[in-house]
Amino acid sequence: MQEIRNYYEGSHDKDAIRSIYGTEQNLKAKYEVLETYGLRKETFEEWLIGKLKLTGSELVLDVGAGNGRFSLPVGRMLKGSGGFLAACDLAEGVMIPSRVQAEKESLPILHMQADAENLPFLSEQFDLVMANHMLYHLPNLNRGLAEMGRVLKQSGRLLATTNSEKGMPELFGLHLNTMDRLGIPFGVKEELIAFSLENGEQTLSKHFKQVESWTYEAGFMVKEPEPVFQYYAATQLYQGPMNDDNLSKEVRDAIAPCFIQLTEELIREKGGELVISKPVGAFVGKI
Repeated sequence: MQEIRNYYEGSHDKDAIRSIYGTEQNLKAKYEVLETYGLRKETFEEWLIGKLKLTGSELVLDVGAGNGRFSLPVGRMLKGSGGFLAACDLAEGVMIPSRVQAEKESLPILHMQADAENLPFLSEQFDLVMANHMLYHLPNLNRGLAEMGRVLKQSGRLLATTNSEKGMPELFGLHLNTMDRLGIPFGVKEELIAFSLENGEQTLSKHFKQVESWTYEAGFMVKEPEPVFQYYAATQLYQGPMNDDNLSKEVRDAIAPCFIQLTEELIREKGGELVISKPVGAFVGKI
């Protein structure tokens, strides 16, 4: 009997997180698809940063900053207005492009490696702490939130974004069908995401007196399978089996063409246009 395997994003394993986000490659691949084929003209970053109504003089901390998806546009708002941003990530390599760009534009951004559960800052330092699409990775979520609350000023805000429990159902369905067609034993995860669109407000309410929530449809629409595969290839759903030595090379080599074929079939079934839905949530917590 074959062992059921679990290839999921949202890992709490810090070594696994460093591995998949060791460079910006995977994040960049996802964002390129969302920017090119997104259902909304205004990007998630533009929409969300606009809602924050920053003055430019704030001291900001971006935890799990990645390749600068939020750090760079916020840094541009702070430049010349007295503000400053500290960008940190568990995987230092993923921040290299952001650091290079920030230096090129002379943005007031400091990049550093740091663990969200043990932030290297004094208490009550920041006006805004951002934790975007990363809280579900924390082995100890409450400890991480406590740390973020600790470094916030009494008048400060926490911005936290995350995905829906429903995830990207069309993409996940294609993945499941690929695993099934190739005979790869794949277990459907039953546990809930530690921090999601559905439970985020309740989770933050344990640490913050006021919590405001917003929702955004971050999905994309395609007429050909390649962008869907580009996104899929940047996820743990794909990279898990591709790096699983228990699977034969023949099976692993068949994953990409099988996924693309199934995507082509689904696009035809949908009349030539396939929507990959991706509901996301944004929460603002105040101490």
